[in-house]
Amino acid sequence: MNLKPGNLKRSLLTGLILVFLSPVTIAEGPEITWDLKDALKQVDRQSDNFDTMMARAEFVRTDREGKETLRAQGTMFMSEKGDIRVDFDGDKPVTYLLYRRYLYIHYPRQNRVEEYYLSRHKGRLEPYLRLGFSTSGNDLKKDFLLTSLGEKDVGTTRTLGLDLTPESSKMREVIGRAQLWIDQASWMPAQQIIDSTQQGATLTVTYTYMARNLNLNPDLFKDKWPRGTDKQKMK
Repeated sequence: MNLKPGNLKRSLLTGLILVFLSPVTIAEGPEITWDLKDALKQVDRQSDNFDTMMARAEFVRTDREGKETLRAQGTMFMSEKGDIRVDFDGDKPVTYLLYRRYLYIHYPRQNRVEEYYLSRHKGRLEPYLRLGFSTSGNDLKKDFLLTSLGEKDVGTTRTLGLDLTPESSKMREVIGRAQLWIDQASWMPAQQIIDSTQQGATLTVTYTYMARNLNLNPDLFKDKWPRGTDKQKMK
C-alpha cells in the first residue's frame, strides 16, 4: 500500500500517540539477582584486598519493644587486622577503640578511659562490627547459617542482604542473628543489624561516605591517651 506524504505523516503521528497512551510494557532495566554463592565470592575478593577503611557511621540502638534508646554518629576507622576506632560527635565526645581482644572507651572530658578484656565481657557487640569488612565470605559461611534477604536501597545505595544465624552456641549467647546489607558496588557493608541475645536490644549501624585502603595513621589504633588520663580496668 502506497501512502502519500501527508497520509504518511498522519499515520506516524497516530502511531506515536498510541505508543504514549498505551500502558508501559518495557521494563526499566534488567533486575540484578545474586546467587548466594556468587555473592560470597564477591565478599571474598573484597576482603582479600582490604587494608583500611574510613566512614561516617550512625549507631541506633532499640530495645525489645523497638523503642529507640540510643542514636549517635561518628567517624569510624578500621585497620587491616580488624582494629576499630570510632570517634563519636556531640556535646559529650567519646572514643571507642577495639584493639585485638580489648575494648577501650575514652571519655576525654572526664580524663578517663575504661578497659574491657573481651574474654571477660563476652556480651559486648563491638567485635561484630568487623563482619563484612575484615571477615571473608568463607568466614561467614563457616561461622553462620546464611540465607539471602534479597535487595533493597539503603539510602541511595543498592544493597544485597545476608541473614546470619550463628552456628555455635557460644556465639548465640551473644547475638541471636545479624543482617548484612552489602553495597553491590564495593561489596562492603552499607548497614549492619545485630540482635543482642543478652541485652535483648538491636544495634543498627549505617555507613556513608566510605573510603577504603587509605594510608591511615597507625597511632589511631594504639592504646595511647592524653597524659593524666585515668585508666580503669573493668571487671
